[in-house]
Amino acid sequence: MIDLKKNKTYCPYLFRGAVTSMPRLEIVPCCRYDLGPARQELGGEQMYPLTFDEGYDKMWKNIRKKSIKGDKIKGCWRCYSEEDSGLTSMRTAALQDDKEAERELQYYSPNDIDYTKPNLEFLEIQTGRFCNLKCRSCGPSLSTTWDEDLDKNVEVVKNFYGNNTPAYYEGIKLMPTANKELANISYDVAKTLKNIKATGGEPFLNDQFQVFLSNLIKWDLAKNIKIEVFTNCSFFPKPAFRKLLPKFKKVIISLSLDAVGDKAEFLRKGSIWSKVEDSASKWAKYCEENKQISLAISHTVTIYNVLYIKEFLDWMLAFFPKDLLCNKFSFDPNIATTPKYLAVSNHGEKVRMKILKVLTSEFGPLIVKHEKNKSFMEYIRRSYYRCFKVLGSNIENDKFVSWKDLRKNASKNKINLSGEFYEKAKLFDDVRNENWRSTFPELAEILNE
Repeated sequence: MIDLKKNKTYCPYLFRGAVTSMPRLEIVPCCRYDLGPARQELGGEQMYPLTFDEGYDKMWKNIRKKSIKGDKIKGCWRCYSEEDSGLTSMRTAALQDDKEAERELQYYSPNDIDYTKPNLEFLEIQTGRFCNLKCRSCGPSLSTTWDEDLDKNVEVVKNFYGNNTPAYYEGIKLMPTANKELANISYDVAKTLKNIKATGGEPFLNDQFQVFLSNLIKWDLAKNIKIEVFTNCSFFPKPAFRKLLPKFKKVIISLSLDAVGDKAEFLRKGSIWSKVEDSASKWAKYCEENKQISLAISHTVTIYNVLYIKEFLDWMLAFFPKDLLCNKFSFDPNIATTPKYLAVSNHGEKVRMKILKVLTSEFGPLIVKHEKNKSFMEYIRRSYYRCFKVLGSNIENDKFVSWKDLRKNASKNKINLSGEFYEKAKLFDDVRNENWRSTFPELAEILNE
C-alpha cells in the first residue's frame, strides 16, 4: 500500500483516467498533463497513443511506475507547482475522500484505488478545436477561430509556436478540427466508465460528441455515468443534444464565464453578452426541468479579470434563481497558470499587493450582504481564498482575514511578467483592433503606477 502522505506524485488519473487531446488526437492521463516536457521523458518516443486499441492498461507504464515510487513526472509540473503554493491541485483533489466534491468528476477515495491494475473510469474528451470564440486565455490549438488572428500576423503565430516553427501551425490547420476518435470508442473501452468530462473547442458544435453520447445510451451505459460538459454559453444547443443529456445518471453543465458585459466580450471574443445571458437563462430553466441536471460556472481568474470578481459574483447571485443557486449550482473559480503572463502570481509584488487591497475592500461588504446565505457564502469563500492564495498571501486556512494581516504575511515573489503582459496584450489588441486599457481601466491604473 502506498503512503499517500509521503508519496507526492501518485495520482489516480494515471490509473483511472484518460484524455483524448487535441489537436494531435493523442491520449494522455489528464487535461493538465504537459506534453512538451513529457516528450523528453519518453526517451525519444515521439507520440502518445492515438487510440485505445492497444488497451488502456498498457498505456504510460513508465510514468505509472514513477508515480508509485514517488518520483516526479515532468508532464505533471502544473500540479506540483500548485501544491508548492499551498493550493489544492487536480492531483490532490483526486485523492480527497470528499463526497460533496463529486461534481468535479475527479475525486476518488483512496480506499477505492487499485494501485496496480489500471481500469478506465474517468474520461476527459477534448471534442475538437472547432469553436466559435477566440478567448484571450485560449489559443489556436483549441479554437479554429484563433486562425483569423494568426493568418493576419506572423508574430501571433510565433507567440504560440516559436520563431522557427510557423510551418508547424500550417500543419495544425491541416489536422481534423473534430476529435474523430469519439465515434470510434468501443463498448469494451467505455464499459467501466463512471465519469466523463467534455471540453472543446465547443462540445455542442461537435457531431462526433453527439455520436459518442448516443452510443453510450445505446449500450445502456449512460445510466451509470456522470458527465460534465463545458460550454462557452454563446448559444443554446440544438434539441438533438438536449434530448440525450437526461439519459445520464447525472449531468453538470459548466458555463465558461469569466466576466460580465463588455469585459466578457473582450475576454471571450466573438460572444455577445445579451446572447450569453439568454443562453444562461435557458440553461437554468433546463436544469430546473430535469432533476439529474445541474449548473456550474467555470470561471478562470487571470490578471485581466482578477479585479472584477466581485462584479461577477454580484451578477451571478442576482441573475440565477435563488433555488437553483442553493441546490443545483456550483461556482469554483480556477486560477490560470498559463499563459504565464496572464497568471496573477507572475506579476510583481507591488502589483499583487494593490490587487489584494482592492479585493479585501470589496469582499468585506459582499460578505456582510450575503452572510446569512450558506450557499452564497461558500461561493464567496472560494473566490476569496483562492485569489488571496495565488496573490501571495500565506494564509493557512480559508477564514476571512483583514488586508493588514494579508499584507503582513505576504510571500515574496521575484517574478514580474507585467512587461511581457504589455507586449502580448498589445500584439493581440493590434490584430483585433481593441484596447485592453479602455475595457479594464482599473487594472490599467494599477499596472501603470
